[in-house]
Amino acid sequence: MKNHSIKFVKYIFYIILLIIMFFLFNNFFESFYKVTSVNLDIQGNDMGRRPIEVFYAFNGTDDYNGENMVGIDSKTNGEFSYNGGIALPCEGVSKFRIDLGNGKDKLITIKDVEYRDYYGKCKFDIRDIAKYSMNDIEVVSVDDNELVVKSVSRDGITEPDPYIEFKDLKVIPYKNHSNVYALISAIIMTIILYRFVRLKAIYTLFADFWSSRKLIFALAKNDFKTKYSGSYFGVIWSFVQPVCTILVFWFVFQVGFRSNDIGNIPYILWFASGLIPWFFFSEAWNSATNSLTEYSFLVKKVVFKVHILPLVKVISNLFVHIFFVVFLVLFFIVYGIEPQVYWLQIIYYSFSMIMLVISLSYITATLVVFFKDLGQIMNIILQFGMWLTPIMWQIDMIPDRFMWLFKLNPMYYVVQGYRDSMIYNVPFYNNIKQTLYFWLVVMVFMLIGSLLYRKLKPHFADVL
Repeated sequence: MKNHSIKFVKYIFYIILLIIMFFLFNNFFESFYKVTSVNLDIQGNDMGRRPIEVFYAFNGTDDYNGENMVGIDSKTNGEFSYNGGIALPCEGVSKFRIDLGNGKDKLITIKDVEYRDYYGKCKFDIRDIAKYSMNDIEVVSVDDNELVVKSVSRDGITEPDPYIEFKDLKVIPYKNHSNVYALISAIIMTIILYRFVRLKAIYTLFADFWSSRKLIFALAKNDFKTKYSGSYFGVIWSFVQPVCTILVFWFVFQVGFRSNDIGNIPYILWFASGLIPWFFFSEAWNSATNSLTEYSFLVKKVVFKVHILPLVKVISNLFVHIFFVVFLVLFFIVYGIEPQVYWLQIIYYSFSMIMLVISLSYITATLVVFFKDLGQIMNIILQFGMWLTPIMWQIDMIPDRFMWLFKLNPMYYVVQGYRDSMIYNVPFYNNIKQTLYFWLVVMVFMLIGSLLYRKLKPHFADVL
């Protein structure tokens, strides 16, 4: 029975791995098509410090403006030559124009102009370009290979403003084989991982979880009941502390600091939808880390499955989290927000958070047996983590160049996911890059944790 469970989990694990690899490679190959650009091959002399500028306009707009412009600078005023692409930071371009520097009577040779976007490319015939709308430009010569033009002044006095406008963007679709390339690459990478990376430790661990599920839930239920045994209010304390924390932070930030509502959403709802997942993450990771030392009498037993103890602690904390998720849903309804189908994504993000906690706890639960100070270090990390995760503040407050650093935190994905589900109605697959990054981090932590646990497990009984 156990061997069947291991095989089943093994197949599921590699299927999930193959799917993740496919999306990673597909995103990589698709990135080559997603760039909007104008490819040019232009030569000239004395065209100024900014010899090429590309202005672009979107569908439904007729005018160009300085904001929608990308330029190429030249280090000298002498001979200039450019052969390459100019990326446009946009999509949906309906037309563009190429400004060709400044100065009168400057000869400019155009050999190639091509427009590319996500859907295809449009290569302009050299002879056709000579017939396009031009400003302060005179055609000198044209053949199948190149167009030679000269900048001219309208009245012989004013500085010319030479440019050519390209309006008829008839895009020819690409032969996009990125899905095929991604599938082949994913299969090859999965085979390499299967043959050369010790992933057996992960799927064997989850197979044991499945075969011991009844024992895990029984122990988790008992752990939840006995956590506050002897106190007058019992398990009620599990719910009182988080509620009080939410109310204190809400009072400080909205009443004290007078934090504004986030859009049309009351601050308390926005705040609670980020803080509730953090409560579970911090409590579950902390308790799972100390699971081996807390249940040391079970660790010393030869026949007991020690590796289920961190999961027991995670499930024990999950009971409280389920209560607060229901509380959060009712809170939104009380404020007059109608339930949406996106709210069901909370199940997915909760599962994602559970997997993150499990992967981290196998590393820390193993190390804390030999290094007791790790528990105190973790408390400091969690304190910093709470403030570095955008729970009480918006990620948009961070400058763009530093924003990626905060998004490296895997809990950003979960916290933002709760808000996307409850507030913004954003499907989880909309941010495929962040999703793939999160699961890649979880897999790496899980691999490290499972290998570390198997390596040090024989020494647990001696230390404890």
